Formats: sequence, structure tokens, C-alpha cells
Amino acid sequence: MFNRILVPLDGTPESNAALPLARTVAKATGATLVLVRVLERQFPVLPGNEDEFEEQVQLDALRVQLQRVADELAASGVSAETIATRGPVGEAIVENIRIERSDLVIMRTHGRAGVERAARGSVTEYVLRHSTVPLLTLRPGGRRIAAIRKLLVPVDGSPGGAVALATAAGLARQTGAEIHLLQDVVPVYLQAWSEYEGMTYYDPAWDDEALASALSYVNGLAARLQAAGFSATAHAQMVSNVAEHVAETATKQECDMIIMSTHALSGLPRAAIGSVADAVARTAQCPVLLVRRPVSRNAVLADEFYTSETTANESEMKVPQRARP
Repeated sequence: MFNRILVPLDGTPESNAALPLARTVAKATGATLVLVRVLERQFPVLPGNEDEFEEQVQLDALRVQLQRVADELAASGVSAETIATRGPVGEAIVENIRIERSDLVIMRTHGRAGVERAARGSVTEYVLRHSTVPLLTLRPGGRRIAAIRKLLVPVDGSPGGAVALATAAGLARQTGAEIHLLQDVVPVYLQAWSEYEGMTYYDPAWDDEALASALSYVNGLAARLQAAGFSATAHAQMVSNVAEHVAETATKQECDMIIMSTHALSGLPRAAIGSVADAVARTAQCPVLLVRRPVSRNAVLADEFYTSETTANESEMKVPQRARP
């Protein structure tokens, strides 16, 4: 399932908080960790000048620091390789995911939300948007895990839920973890109010039928997983806030990881439309594994339009935009 795990670091305690999680996952899966430090550079440095020499000195220092971390990991039984490189941080990380053939990235998030996230962006969001490999995130203050024993997988009958479940099954096969399936059902009247600005008639039986259907669906999935040799449980519940309930369920069920799919939108569409996966990653106490799934053409066009407009405006203002891990 996971063989090479890329772990971007920047030398701060915040980014180093991802190391215990990376160690746990590597031990559970037998994967090799690839530690990456990026010397941020927005503009080219001319060869042979003083800036290039200074940059090389800094890179050598980063390699020494990374090797110390790799040696500590090796002492605990985890294989680790190191890379010190230069360039825009997000681009350098994505490029090394490709070069190193990594199949998982582990990063700590900043935990920002809404318009602030859209305005400032983040390296984590850039990596999620531009790379196709799963991204395991740990929010500030999140609980550290010592083993992978139980996985929470929110499903809804969509292709995205199936992608997340397939990823969870692969990880469970490697680690022996139990899979707990969850399907949340939002009351019909809440969906109607949010999508159609009201409704003239509401029958509570609709919600009862939807919940019964959801329960039948997740129980069927759990039964098939059990028949395939997995340890699996399931439940469905009527809730008003899906993201909040997913995070709460992970805590109550003592899950070590949440696995869910995401469209990986960015910019204004993400802030305006919102994302259940994004909200869970910002609020859950345990790590959240985000698996990319295809987005609709309309969402892609909206995202590209906003990104191009923002880039043009920033260029006019001549304000350099720097992403930091």
C-alpha cells in the first residue's frame, strides 16, 4: 500500500510535529520515509556569484540537520532518506513526490479556515491540489498516535466514498486495523433550506426512509469487508453538521485515523462552497488521510478563473505571495 512516504519539514517545531506520526505509519507499513527540506527561493540565482555560494552553504547545513533526524529515525527502526533542495516550496515538494515515486505525503496543517485560508493559501493545500497521492494531515494540537488500530471511513454511496474505502482497505490489510464505516444523513428540510431557500411541504417519513437506506448501505459494506477478512463495523446517523459529527465520532470511537476523499478545490470556491473533508481536517483530533477524487468540469473552471484573476491582481499590486509549510 504505502512504500515511500514523503515528509516535508521546515525546521520549526510545528512541522517537526509530523515526525512522530510519520514514524508510526512507517513502522506499521514498513515504508521508507523521505525527509525533504526546501530552501525557499522565488527568483533564480546567477551561477558563480556570492548568492549562489551562500545558498550552497545553507543547503549543506540543511542536509546535515536532516541527516541527524534520519539517524534518530534509523535508531528507532525506521528507514529514512533525505533531500535538501531549493525553489518555491510547494512546487519543490510536488516535484520531489514525482521524482521519489512517493505514494503518501505526511504534513502538519496550519488549521486556517474560510476566507483567511483562501486569501493566504498554504503549502498543504498546494500539495493536495497539485499531487495525486494521498495526503495525511495532522492539525495543530492534534492527538499523536502510537499505532494504527482503527480507521474511520465516512461514506455516502458516491465514487469518492468508494475511493476512500479502497484506500482504507489497503491500509487495514497492511496494519490489521479495524475499519469503522460511517454514513451521516442530513435531514431533508435542512438540505432544502440550504439549496432551495425553503420548502412548502415536509414529511418526516422521508428522513426515516433515508436513514434506513443509509443503515442498510453501510451494514452491507461492512458485511462484504468481513467476508473479505477485514474487521469492520458500521453505523448511520441523522445529523445537522456532517463534518462536526465525523470529528466527534472519531474521538468517541477512539479512531487513530480518518480516511476520506476530497475534491481539493482552492481559493474562493473552497471558501464559499466549503468542504466536509477540509472542515474535518481542521477540527479532528486524530490525523486525517485525504484522498483526491476527480472534480466536476464546472468546479475546475471556477477554480481556474479565480486563481488566474487573483494572480493577475497580485501582479498588478506587485506583492510577492509566498507559501510557507
